[in-house]
This record gives sequence, C-alpha cells and structure tokens, in this order.
Amino acid sequence: MTGWLLLRGLTRDQRHWGAFPQLLSAELDAPVAMLDPPGFGTEYRRRSPHTIAGIADDLRARFEPGDGKWSVLGISLGGMLAMDWCARYPGDFERCVVVNTSAREVSSVRRMRWEPVSVFAGRSFRTPQAHESAVSRLTINHPDVDRVALAEAWAAYHSDTPVAPANALAQVVAAARFRLPQRIPVPLLVLAATHDRLAPFQMSQRIAGRYGAPLRLHPSAGHDLPVDDGPWVCRRIGEWLGNPQRGQ
Repeated sequence: MTGWLLLRGLTRDQRHWGAFPQLLSAELDAPVAMLDPPGFGTEYRRRSPHTIAGIADDLRARFEPGDGKWSVLGISLGGMLAMDWCARYPGDFERCVVVNTSAREVSSVRRMRWEPVSVFAGRSFRTPQAHESAVSRLTINHPDVDRVALAEAWAAYHSDTPVAPANALAQVVAAARFRLPQRIPVPLLVLAATHDRLAPFQMSQRIAGRYGAPLRLHPSAGHDLPVDDGPWVCRRIGEWLGNPQRGQ
C-alpha cells in the first residue's frame, strides 16, 4: 500500500485541504499525510526560505515515511515543491501528482496572473474574513460550495496562526524563480482546471508535454480543485493508478 503526502499552495496550510484527505484515503484505501511549509500552519513562527528547493528540503527533513512507500500530491506552489522534491530525491516517492501548478518556462502563456496572486500574499484587507472571502471568490467555482462558511473557517485559521507578510513574500519569490527540473524520474500525472483564474490551464498542458505525462482537465472548477471538486481529483488519480503508463 502506498501512502500519499499532500502539499498545499501559496500561503496555505494543511487545514485548507478540507475534506479532501479523507476522500483520497477512502478512494485509494491508503494512508494520507500532510506537512506545512516553514512559515505557515504548524510552522507559522518560522521563516520561509526564498526558493522552492529550500522549502522542499525543509519539508523533507521533517517528513517521516517510516517503512512504507509514499507518493506525493501538490497543488499550485505545492506542485512546484512536489516536482522539485521528486527530481532531486527520486527514491522518496513512487509517483507524483501536480494540480494547477506553474514554472518560469511556461511564462509565455501568461504564467500566473500576478494581480490575483496579490490577493493571497497581500494583507490590504480590513479583516481576515474579507481577505479570505476574496480568496474563496478567486479559487472556488462550484455553486454547491458554501463560500461564506469556507471564508469563515479560513479566517479562523489565519487568526490562530497568522501569516507574516515576509513569509508570504518569500513564497511569492520562490514561485516566481522556480524552473522546471530537467527530468522527473517518477510517473507524473498533471491535473488542471480550465476555469482556473489564477494559473491558466495552458501552463499545465506545457508541463505535461515536457515530461510526456498524462493530463486531465476539469471543465468548470477553479484553482482550488481539490476543494472545488475533490471527488473528481480522487477518481482521476484512481484511474491513473490502474495504468500509470497510459494514464487511464
């Protein structure tokens, strides 16, 4: 049985996965683990490195795989971390899944829309509630998701473990500098949403093409695909695991 390590995106922590870890564990009948990057969540008192490699190395030093086998799934900046980790330490994971992620090489297709990124990194809102309401409007498309309740929960996370502006900026810098590895020597699955208002899905198309990886596109979800439609993500991974060479 292969466990799954989940890595979140810009300024987020493991609590922002919501119900997705339970959904994935049930779909794959596998254990799921989560780690927060330095400066966020459980690690909010620490300073964040300014590079993806630095953040990945910090996570790797704290990850305790035990005797089991593991794969990794990362969304957005978490996808950058997952690709970097697998490229430099290919023996750590059996497989890699990235969701709505990016890199410098795909900048010609309007890499990340930096005005929306400022919603994550900035603190120009009067209250955490207002800030997280803006984030939910930006990243969630599904009409059945209660954005008000979601923003309230996210605002509570921020109040409990506040994000230092310097740490948010460090992650933005790390993401802006990130370049795709020469190769990722583990099976890779790329997932993206065609209505992502933060990271255009064409970037995922180019990443999948570079590595010859299967690409699956969600027709309506937003940037936070595991929250917007977690069951879809789980099904695509389950199908891919049935034949990772063909991505079926």
